[in-house]
Amino acid sequence: MKKTLNLVAVLLITLLSLHTLTAGTIGGKVLYQGDSTRPIGNVTVALKNLGTNAIQTFTTTGNGIYQFSNVVNGNYKLTGTTANVSGGVTYYDAVMVFLNIIGVYQFSPMEFLGSDVNGSGTITWSDYNLIISHLLWGTPFPVGPWRFESPTFTISNFKDGVPHGLGGTCSGDVGGTFVPQYNNTPALPVAQTGTINVGCGEPFTTQIITNKQLSITGAGIVITYPSELLNIESVDFKGTDYQYSIDGNKINIVWGNPKTAAINFASGETFVTLHGTTTGAFKAGMAANFGLDGNTNLIDASNQEVKNLSFATPLIQASNATLKLSNFPNPFTASTKLSVFNTADGVAKVEIFSATGQLVKTIAIGDLSAGYHEIDLDASQLAPGYYVCRLHLQNTVGETTKAIRLVKSE
Repeated sequence: MKKTLNLVAVLLITLLSLHTLTAGTIGGKVLYQGDSTRPIGNVTVALKNLGTNAIQTFTTTGNGIYQFSNVVNGNYKLTGTTANVSGGVTYYDAVMVFLNIIGVYQFSPMEFLGSDVNGSGTITWSDYNLIISHLLWGTPFPVGPWRFESPTFTISNFKDGVPHGLGGTCSGDVGGTFVPQYNNTPALPVAQTGTINVGCGEPFTTQIITNKQLSITGAGIVITYPSELLNIESVDFKGTDYQYSIDGNKINIVWGNPKTAAINFASGETFVTLHGTTTGAFKAGMAANFGLDGNTNLIDASNQEVKNLSFATPLIQASNATLKLSNFPNPFTASTKLSVFNTADGVAKVEIFSATGQLVKTIAIGDLSAGYHEIDLDASQLAPGYYVCRLHLQNTVGETTKAIRLVKSE
């Protein structure tokens, strides 16, 4: 009897030892496109036993770590889901899909995952068009805002074949620009150069200029502005067949593709022109400016993203409803654009004086109705230097003048 009890004890110990050897802990990190510097927090990682259908879940913290305990030998599948804000989709992502479709560029597995936005399992023109539509109008992707790898694997000894990480990407972010820790990409710098004085409820036109020469075949431009202060009515861009949308506090512009002929911009040339009016909330003492979202990118003839962009735009400054005169750009080279706002109909002319007070140019405008107007000033015959531009407006009230300083550079 004693020998029998000892045999049972040995069997129990053996079974417990076997159980201990066949159950353990596995874990890893959820990383944005496999980048160890970009862990993704708030991801619900699910571990499913394909044999028993038992599921364990773990929600990652900011460091992206997940861990499952008491895992036994078997066949498994790992998946991820998240309610995080997505982003990072740029025009360059559409270019990459375009190049993949025509056989010029081959995708890595993670690039493929980010580009298959319709979930068909293949990359097609539908994916390209969906990305363009998303850029312009924010159209949601059929697969949702996030994609995660879903590896299947077998656990037999907790050493071999067990994934120690899970890759994730925002849908459409083929190039991997999104930064999960900030839920965005850093904005592009736009310098403030000059001011445009505008009253409450008045129309205005302003420009974003490039401070560097550009030659581009495609553009995805995202302009930000305070929509509570400004209403944007229309947008002008140098390229033909461009599309744009105005959504909340963003203006989205898309133009071109890898087979489009390049357009060129000189340094100091207008890149985008914006027409709008100020809102009733735009009171004296307020100011508004335009910026460029970090998802803005330009593509050159080599299908590469243009780096080290530099732009400038004037500050929109609130002022009383009076005769207004401004120009942009300033300084300028061969020409500049005068912006005029007059409160009543009249007859107008523009005079340009040198720094010594000599009249060097006169523009007879003639009848000028109340409202906003633009006048092109050809300064190609003027020597570089400082000038005074004076606007004269004659109406039933009398003559009103407005003067600004002009700077012509080399």
